[in-house]
Amino acid sequence: MKKYLLIILLALFLCVPNSQLASASRSDPLLPTADIILDVGHGGIDSGTMVGKYEEKDMNLAIAKKTYKSLVKRGYRVIINRTEDYALSDDNTWSYGSRHRKDLAQRSGLANTIKPSMMLSLHINWSKKSNTRGPLVIYQNQSDSILLASLLQDALNQVYGTEELPVLGKKYHVLKYSKCPSVIVELGFLSNKSDRKLLNDSHHQAKLAKAITLAVEQYFTMTHPK
Repeated sequence: MKKYLLIILLALFLCVPNSQLASASRSDPLLPTADIILDVGHGGIDSGTMVGKYEEKDMNLAIAKKTYKSLVKRGYRVIINRTEDYALSDDNTWSYGSRHRKDLAQRSGLANTIKPSMMLSLHINWSKKSNTRGPLVIYQNQSDSILLASLLQDALNQVYGTEELPVLGKKYHVLKYSKCPSVIVELGFLSNKSDRKLLNDSHHQAKLAKAITLAVEQYFTMTHPK
């Protein structure tokens, strides 16, 4: 039996049909609360970017799990929406459309139900130019998302030795329809030989998780001062 997507309070969601997620309110005592949702890109039939034996979905998951552990260790309440290799569209019984559209709706629907302080959507990039490399953070057109993206971009640039700037993403479903501050974090380019080797390395994955955690801590310090 396929596990439901939440890594915390799993037993709760075995009793709550997925279709209730779309209409449940934050005041519902059965719903978990979270500071952060980690949105793990792709999964299952949807491999994302592929180069040879390397598949984006696997690297996204490996880095997300390390990031989850790092954030929890720092005391944050974190939900990760995929802990295994399966498509989130399989959990979506409440919306209509293509498999791809249902997958995206499931991600934004979860964020709008749980209402975390932020959502980080983890992905790996691809380019026709094989020399293009490094991280890229994509933000919503709102101040908290811009701040979060800037902090993440700076932290990840330090890992890669790059000087990229975050960019606005108007067309992305997860950014357009998620109400909480959200960003897409492109963790490197699978199309670049150097990045590809790093992204498949556990030590580098841990560095990325640490950088993300540092940026998240900076964000909360700036937006939720004690």
